[in-house]
Amino acid sequence: MDYTKTEAKAYCKENMKGVWAALTTPFDESGQLDENGLRKNVRHCIDNLKIDGFFCNGLMGEYWSLTSDERKRIQHIVCEESRGSAQVIPHTAHININEAIELTKHAEEVGADYAILINPVYGAYEDDEILLYFKTLCDQVDIGISLFNQPKSGTTLSPELIERLCEIDNICCVKNAVPSMAHQNEVRRRVGDKIVICDPDEENFLVSLLHLDMQVHMSSPTPFLYQVKGYTPIREYYDSAMNGDLENAWQKNYSLEPIRKVRKKYFTTGPDGKTTAYMKEWTNQLGMPSGNPRPPVVSLTKEEKDAFRKDLESTGILDKI
Repeated sequence: MDYTKTEAKAYCKENMKGVWAALTTPFDESGQLDENGLRKNVRHCIDNLKIDGFFCNGLMGEYWSLTSDERKRIQHIVCEESRGSAQVIPHTAHININEAIELTKHAEEVGADYAILINPVYGAYEDDEILLYFKTLCDQVDIGISLFNQPKSGTTLSPELIERLCEIDNICCVKNAVPSMAHQNEVRRRVGDKIVICDPDEENFLVSLLHLDMQVHMSSPTPFLYQVKGYTPIREYYDSAMNGDLENAWQKNYSLEPIRKVRKKYFTTGPDGKTTAYMKEWTNQLGMPSGNPRPPVVSLTKEEKDAFRKDLESTGILDKI
């Protein structure tokens, strides 16, 4: 780390910028961690897609199916491949707080820039309990910590609680996956001058970048689902916006509508949701090693894969590989 614990907020404000990707975890045919595939995917994102940072071991990375040793190994590989080229924020949450502390310390040791933790899944439901969870962890590490306010955890951090959490020295960011714009705006009003605030929905990124002082897309799989070598519209609309070329920024942004429709069709939640399985198949179709999801996530049938490929082909993305 290039900062002290008390410098975490300022460092994050200065350095967490650009387009970040939430990595999948590739598995081989036997269901084991595909280390070479992971390295290949990271290098592809850096060298061909110009990704600025990586979120690993998150929801997109099937963290619930990984052992602690696998999560540590993934942290090591992503940090090693990214060093000097992209920043890294491993997801270090665990149902057991001592395991979460150990994973966070490991991220610190292998050179991660920050760590991020989803809202406690069990054991902490009330605001004071959640505050104690994060304070207990943050007291034992120096690395900058991002909140991951994701309702899928079973709890949602209120703007008031986020403001209280921001009093902890090394809380430096919130990935706020709450769909309510009222919630998003209230969080910005309360803590926007203190920490980095990220709306992980790519579709909102350009508007938020231009009008809401958002400085980073942190993070989703869209930077590697929507882009391939030689075709990088997200990278281009971000760079154009930063350079004041708004006409080109909006043109590149609108060009993504066909592929966004495919994502919305297949990335669903609820009893029929197979988002993880479709996401992994999408990366496989683009030539990024991914494999099948681990149980209990159900893999796609051949019929589902064929129908999905047909819709993906209609966007033209496969012709650009």
